[in-house]
Amino acid sequence: MGNKVVPLYSNRGAQNTYKSGLRACVDWVQATFKNVEVSQLITDILKLDFDSFYEAERGSLGYKKCKKYGHISVFYDGKEDMGVHLQMTGQGCREYEALGKSTWKELFFDSFCYNVNFTRLDIAIDDFEGYFKISSLKRKIKDRLLVSKFKDATNIEKVNIDTGESKGETIYYGSSQSRIQIRMYEKNFERKNKGHELEEGLKVWNRTEVQARDERANKIAEIIMLNEEGSETVGQVVAGILKYYLRFTVKGKDSNRSRWKTAPFWDKFLGNVEALRLTDVAPDRTVEKTFNWVSNQVAPSLAVLMEAYEGDMDILKRFALEGKERLTDKEYKMIEAFKKEQKNSLSRDTE
Repeated sequence: MGNKVVPLYSNRGAQNTYKSGLRACVDWVQATFKNVEVSQLITDILKLDFDSFYEAERGSLGYKKCKKYGHISVFYDGKEDMGVHLQMTGQGCREYEALGKSTWKELFFDSFCYNVNFTRLDIAIDDFEGYFKISSLKRKIKDRLLVSKFKDATNIEKVNIDTGESKGETIYYGSSQSRIQIRMYEKNFERKNKGHELEEGLKVWNRTEVQARDERANKIAEIIMLNEEGSETVGQVVAGILKYYLRFTVKGKDSNRSRWKTAPFWDKFLGNVEALRLTDVAPDRTVEKTFNWVSNQVAPSLAVLMEAYEGDMDILKRFALEGKERLTDKEYKMIEAFKKEQKNSLSRDTE
């Protein structure tokens, strides 16, 4: 059996967790700056290199244009009063942390120095212990064991049609456009469905996401700006939101369900969430994803060509050279970012 080629990067899902098996991280950021230029937002606030961003083919969210770096987007050229808009997806948040140019505290402090409005800010709680199962929560909801400010919960399950096997469930509480939405899902299934390998020995990975908008988002950003050394920490805020909106109970005799006792598993989960502070999480590597795709999907085809042409490596070189001529600006930026992170990683290892 030959040696398996391994990629240069590995995203360790369960790193930086607390003893409780929980981890809190920023997982989505959207903010509008009214009196800031695009270059000012990128260089002065984000502390990133303006030339690292490429011009996207089109804008969005009411803006005609967009500059991108990985999953970090700056939208501009909207109506006169729209300013510029920053969007970091979950992956964009991981990429920003990996760049190490600024902490969340510093970013939010610099943002509040300008006329900023955080329109959305998500905090994710990762559970590697298994405080509950998503399928179990679904049953409890159907059995009327959830007391909630929300009227409805929506459950979505992905199922393999050939095998009937579940590929993960997600429960949504509240609307995506409401001030608060809570999502609970099986992150390990989501990762597998996207082709990512999980850390060896990782058996459970449930994620609870609190999506906050407008004044709630600004409040959380302020707490992070104060380095969680003010009156509240991120863990306390998230636990407070969960406690206010959701309470799983133990069935009682009282006809008024609000008088039923809180389920011990929920008390334990909230108590440990309350003790959390923010941590940084390693991003998925775009180059690594390309590596994995070639390894999993293309390698057999390459083997056929190698056998047919009796090991002639010039065939592969020709493919690579032809492909290089078709590389886009976006792909060159991806390569530059990969090389830069490689260099930074090597520097950290030799310190």
